[in-house]
Amino acid sequence: MKPALLLLASLLLSPAGSAQESEPAFNSNRWQENYQYLAKQPRKNVYDNFKYLPLLSDRDDVYLSLGGNFRERLNSYNNDLFGLKPHNDGQVFLHRFLVHADLHVSEQVRAFIQLSSYLSDTVGLNKGSLDNNSADLQQGFVDLHFQTVTARVGRQEFALGSSRLISVREGQNVRRAFDGVHVRLKNTYLDVEAFGFEEVEVKPASFDDQGNTQEKLWGLNSKWAFKPTKAEFYYIGLQRQAAKYQAMMADETRHSFGTRMFGKQSGWDWNHEGIYQTGRYGSLTINAWTLASLTGYTFNSLKWRPRLGLSANIASGDDNAKDKQLNTFNPLYPNLSYFEEAAMLAPQNFFNIMPNLAIQPLTNVRVSVDWNFYWRLSKNDAVYVRGLNPLPQTLGVNGQFVTHAFSGNVDWEINKYVSLGFSYSHFFAGQVITEAGGHDTDYLRSQVNVAF
Repeated sequence: MKPALLLLASLLLSPAGSAQESEPAFNSNRWQENYQYLAKQPRKNVYDNFKYLPLLSDRDDVYLSLGGNFRERLNSYNNDLFGLKPHNDGQVFLHRFLVHADLHVSEQVRAFIQLSSYLSDTVGLNKGSLDNNSADLQQGFVDLHFQTVTARVGRQEFALGSSRLISVREGQNVRRAFDGVHVRLKNTYLDVEAFGFEEVEVKPASFDDQGNTQEKLWGLNSKWAFKPTKAEFYYIGLQRQAAKYQAMMADETRHSFGTRMFGKQSGWDWNHEGIYQTGRYGSLTINAWTLASLTGYTFNSLKWRPRLGLSANIASGDDNAKDKQLNTFNPLYPNLSYFEEAAMLAPQNFFNIMPNLAIQPLTNVRVSVDWNFYWRLSKNDAVYVRGLNPLPQTLGVNGQFVTHAFSGNVDWEINKYVSLGFSYSHFFAGQVITEAGGHDTDYLRSQVNVAF
């Protein structure tokens, strides 16, 4: 136990920027890290020995790397979901622990295993379906690499593009994983990937998670570079049983066709995306779409490097429940913290504008504020919230304006291993919410994350 405590203490006390330049930064996707460089330099401490354990004396590409993450997070709500759901005041303490082993058998074969434990304690709130999973296999896959093709088979985390449609669900306690196959072809001219998945269904007991056979996900994505911008063109197919929109429930087969343009140049950054969806929902034809944009400018020559940005987004809703179409956009498996850390509003049947400002008063501290003005697009469709669930009370009420929400965030990277985060959001109830019987909402987050 003492060596473990000493190791943790050394991580906590290590100053920011103390790591050698050759050391890779930790990645949210831990399988993207590569510690083979340690084969060519002397190990400095016990920690380096855990990151690179050679298995053959004459092969530096055969090794084992160990690591993990520990996150403690407190979410506090006052009148959550505008008070339109029961048990809306209180706190939830979220505990996340991940450990992984990354085995490189050769340049062609690699296996990655990650175990997880997600626990929570609540005061005044119901426990959410994504708060608890006592112990389970988070990821367990094999990579087979041949020249320019890599095939990944097994349980894996997967994010597409800017996580508009497929994300790892970092904001909630239980991260999202899929069972299936992912194949990527990457060479000088092409970068194309194909995938077929079942989302892993979260169950609270130990080692009982499995792919949800009632949902199927598949798709293709291609990546291109057109200086100064980059582009992605993709197709995603989805089959889902008993999907819910407004007051309806039916089987859904949906096809999404999208493109994303993104890049940086001369202080500017941009990320613009458009998606069209078609398919069938019960007896209805799907005809839905979304446009998303995030544009900013960073004043690199000024103190604190301020960045001014504007996010503007729109997604279709269903204007006529009695016609032969379903027009509500489905964001599939999104990052629900897309708007703010409270992850309260879903990107369905809406349009919004959100100006934001970010500064860096210190190299390792980032402060940001934004103000989200959010409307529903169709008055005849519901307001959708986390879990892609409609708020039934918003059906049939007047108005389009839902809320305007102020959010502030502080992120402090103490060093490579330890970071802190704080957020506050206040949602001012608009006409749709007040006529549905709702009121203002407050949200507060504090978080510490340790990676090793």
